[in-house]
Formats: sequence, C-alpha cells, structure tokens
Amino acid sequence: MDYLKCVCEQAQFRFQNNTKEQQELFARTGDAKARICLYGSKRAIEAFSIFEKLGASMNSDEQRQAFTNMISIMRNDSGSELGVKAEDLKNVLLGVR
Repeated sequence: MDYLKCVCEQAQFRFQNNTKEQQELFARTGDAKARICLYGSKRAIEAFSIFEKLGASMNSDEQRQAFTNMISIMRNDSGSELGVKAEDLKNVLLGVR
C-alpha cells in the first residue's frame, strides 16, 4: 500500500530536483520497496523486478501491463478471494486511455 501511495504522489506532484520533498518521497519509496522485498511473495518480487527492468514508469503499454500485473499479484497475496480482471485494475489505477 505504501508503494502505491508513493507512485501516486510521484504521478500527481511535480517536485523540482533536489528538494526536501523529493528526497523524502524517494526515501519513502525506497522503504516501501524494501518491505516488499522482505515480505512479498516470490511471484510479487518477480513481477516487481520485471516492472523495474522496464523502467518503473507508466510510459508504455508494456510498463502499464507490468505494473498492473504486479498489483494483481500483490492483491491476491493479501488474501483477497475475489478475482478482479487485470483490465479493470488497470483502468482504476491508471485511468482509461
């Protein structure tokens, strides 16, 4: 959840480089990533790795799909028993394009 919050903040706010706000956001993002590595499932970490290899941004369809896949896996790992279509997650998280 904390990682998603950081991603949303990065998407919504345009921090100038080397500001205190940017440094704090990057620190929170790093902390959230570390906790995913400690507590995340093998599948979640593999999906996160793919997203990172693609540049960890939302500029291409491939990146958006990798992000959505990662979130879907994390959602399932959290114990949610209700299946959700990947396309629905993508629409909610990233908007309809």
